[in-house]
Amino acid sequence: MKGARSSKYIRAMQSKTGWGIENLPFPKGLALVEARWDLCIGCGLCEVACSMYHYGVINRELSRIRVYRYLLPAPKSVQNVCCQCSDKERECQKACPLDPPVIHYDAEKFHMVVDEERCLGAKCAKCLKACPAKVPRFYPPDHNVAMVCDLCEKDGVRRPQCVEICPAFALEYMEPQFPQHMQRIHPDEKANIMAERLQPLPRNKAQISPEELFGGKK
Repeated sequence: MKGARSSKYIRAMQSKTGWGIENLPFPKGLALVEARWDLCIGCGLCEVACSMYHYGVINRELSRIRVYRYLLPAPKSVQNVCCQCSDKERECQKACPLDPPVIHYDAEKFHMVVDEERCLGAKCAKCLKACPAKVPRFYPPDHNVAMVCDLCEKDGVRRPQCVEICPAFALEYMEPQFPQHMQRIHPDEKANIMAERLQPLPRNKAQISPEELFGGKK
């Protein structure tokens, strides 16, 4: 509608000079959305923000970041998002059967991009099969192309909306600080790693009594 004002939230995001509540400086070069899966509360707001930004609808199937929910037996949620792998580790790009690859890293935009007009869609899905974390998404028939995190880049400006909306500060937008091998594994594996921290809780019980934990008569 002509003359309509943007929302208060959008205006606030546009006026920010950094990311997060701390207004930290935006990365200049290579960057990624760092998922703090130990902090995720499973609210799904990141999925909402992503689908709204890219497609204008609330549909988690169209989100480029996904939240997986587990019972370990304590409830736990784990985010899954592209960590913008280094060139030697881009299994999705290597697996694409087309030349040049449909899905590839753009060195000028500093994130993965997908040539939607050439993508073979879910019938191919070799990028999804090759990715150890199973990050690329397909949503046929309307969006039957690989969907992968582009850091919400527009006109050279990268401002990932999932990071801004996360109420638990479980997502960070930063330059790579550590080896990314823990981000390049499937959420199921991450859940199993966290489950080990919950011992002595057995996987088939949601609670454990003090007697079972410390011994003694029940």
